[in-house]
Amino acid sequence: MNVLARIPNSRRTRSEHRTALRKVLTDLAIRSSSRKHPSVVIGLSIVLATVGGAAATAAIYVHFRPVTNTNTAHCYSLSKVGNNGTTIAVAGIPGSDAQVTNALGTCSMLWRDGFLATGVSHVIRVTESTTIHAVPSLVVCTLPNGTAGVFPGTSSTCASLGLPKSRRY
Repeated sequence: MNVLARIPNSRRTRSEHRTALRKVLTDLAIRSSSRKHPSVVIGLSIVLATVGGAAATAAIYVHFRPVTNTNTAHCYSLSKVGNNGTTIAVAGIPGSDAQVTNALGTCSMLWRDGFLATGVSHVIRVTESTTIHAVPSLVVCTLPNGTAGVFPGTSSTCASLGLPKSRRY
């Protein structure tokens, strides 16, 4: 027996799966519509379409929300909401409306300079000013109070924390 005899048969492609699924659903719809209660099928279809549309609208609203509090932002050192990392603000003249306009850039700088580190829940006192530290992937989420929260993680981090992703920062 040679190596080629052990190659498994080819698997169906995604388009073949879609075609087979469409045929099964069409057959099911035809059988359902031939029954005495087609209005039930139509009514159920309308309800499902409405619920699906509402869910899609809610998902869009929940996943993205703009930052409304630009006075401060929070740089998290752990991928969890809580007492970790540090709060940042822009220094300005007392009484001015200085705003955090680039929370992601500022938090990246804190990681690069070594003030924040993976797995450490507090700010680190840096003694060396020349060392450049690795910056993890960061994502900006909108906290419940409208503040930008910058977390280490991927684009799915906000959803796993139950927070909407920020559109701006």
